[in-house]
Amino acid sequence: MATESVRQRHVIGPVAMPEYRDFRRADLEIYRINHFRPSFTTHVYLNAPDTDDLEVTHESYAGSFSIFGHQRCVGDDGHCEIHDHIRRFDDRPSHPLTRAFKRVVITEPLRRALQGGEGQLTITLLVVAPAEESAEPLLEYEALQISTFA
Repeated sequence: MATESVRQRHVIGPVAMPEYRDFRRADLEIYRINHFRPSFTTHVYLNAPDTDDLEVTHESYAGSFSIFGHQRCVGDDGHCEIHDHIRRFDDRPSHPLTRAFKRVVITEPLRRALQGGEGQLTITLLVVAPAEESAEPLLEYEALQISTFA
């Protein structure tokens, strides 16, 4: 029995890429992901075609990450309020709803995407979640970058 899922597509770019391509490793880093929403998995594609039938077997597939969401607050008043202040020498763990960071290693997929010689890169993030979870935008983040290492 197949379960229904919701698929949301986010396209970043095209972005001009520098000529430097002699890297040992490349990472896609996504900063401050909001996970006060349903759980989801995000599949990353580089220079993918503009189509809705992308699968992990597609040649443009670069990797994925998952977020264990916290869809609703079940605690007392103020339980889910995130306090951004940081105290010096405070080694307590951060609040469970502090925005997340994810890294996807994209070394070989980035090399393949840059072989075309166009100097442009488009990143497609395909977010997948069970259909009964939510129709709201699942992926909300503040920054995204590609880091390469010599």
